[in-house]
Amino acid sequence: MDISFYNLLQYVENAGPVAGILLPVIESFCPILPLIAFVIINVSAFGFFFGYLYSWIGNCLGSFLLFLLIRRVGGEKFKEKIQKSKHKKILEKIKKNNLTVLFFLYCFPFTPSFLISGASALANMNTKHFLAALLPSKFIMLLSLAFIGENVNSFFEKPVESVIYILFILLINFIGSKLFKKYESREREK
Repeated sequence: MDISFYNLLQYVENAGPVAGILLPVIESFCPILPLIAFVIINVSAFGFFFGYLYSWIGNCLGSFLLFLLIRRVGGEKFKEKIQKSKHKKILEKIKKNNLTVLFFLYCFPFTPSFLISGASALANMNTKHFLAALLPSKFIMLLSLAFIGENVNSFFEKPVESVIYILFILLINFIGSKLFKKYESREREK
C-alpha cells in the first residue's frame, strides 16, 4: 500500500462522511483524478454500503454542480474541447437530448463524465432529464467500482462470485435501460 494512499485513507476515516463525499465532488471538476481510487478509499474507510453511498452522493453532486456551473457560465473553451473530442458523435447525440445515450455513457466508469456533463449543460438539457439520466446511471457505475474496491483480491480467489456479480450488474443495467427507455418515451409524449 502506498504511503500517500494510506495517509489519504487515514484522513478520510478521521474526517468522516464529508471527506468521503467531497473526494468524488472534486473528481467531477478535475477529471484527471482517479475516481476508482476515491471509491476504494471510501469503501475501505466506511465499509461497502456507506463507502458506496458517499461515493455516489459525491459523484452525483459534483456532476450536477458542474452541469449547473457550465450552464450558467457557458464557455467557448469548453465548446472547443467538445468539438475536438474523439467522442464528438456521441456528444452530438447528447445535444439532441438523447437521454438513453446519456444514461449509458454515465454507466461506464471510464467515460469522461466531465465532458458529458458539460455537453449536457451546453445543450441546454432539461435539468429534470439530466438528473433522471445521471442518478440511476451513476448508481450502476459506482456500484461496480465499489464492488471492485471491496473485492479486488476476490476476482482471482473466487472467480465464480465475480462472474455472478458481473452478470448481476449487466442485469441491473438491462433493467435500468428498459425503465429508462420507458421514461424517455413517456417524456417525449408530453
